[in-house]
Amino acid sequence: MTAQTSVDSAMERILAIKWEPDDSRASSHIALLREYLRRAALWAKALNCTDEWPFFDVAAHICPLQRAGDAKVEALGRHFSEAPFYATGIIEKTCEWFLHWDAVKNRPEVTKFALPDPYEPLIIMYERGGIFSTEHGFFNFEVGGFPRGTWSDHYQLSPAIELDVRALEELDSKPL
Repeated sequence: MTAQTSVDSAMERILAIKWEPDDSRASSHIALLREYLRRAALWAKALNCTDEWPFFDVAAHICPLQRAGDAKVEALGRHFSEAPFYATGIIEKTCEWFLHWDAVKNRPEVTKFALPDPYEPLIIMYERGGIFSTEHGFFNFEVGGFPRGTWSDHYQLSPAIELDVRALEELDSKPL
């Protein structure tokens, strides 16, 4: 898959998201955000940018000249200008960074790190109706939340959750 094809696929995923919260999946939303934080901690340490954790543009640190393209970023901005207010801010930024990531993820400069895709847990969370906010050091969902902590609190090699539908559905079938 070429970088452009990968960016096109990433853009299609984002444009297909229904920006409506689905609180029946709160358990998987929280687990997916925790998995993102774990992956972001791994990347922040590897790239020596722990001061930017938890939300930062991984691709810009590795291949700053290889980007998704102005037209894609502008189209994404138009998409979010029509999205509900709660889907803007950091959610919009992480979607943009996901596009930039897809432009570089198969380059040797990236694959040498052998680390997991940083944004995939967030995109899956958004696709499953996960919407969060941050305030006073907490990540907040409609029906729950948890303290942000530090990058080192989330730094671990083992995944917090598997990103397959069956594992996520099983998690959501249990009471919060």
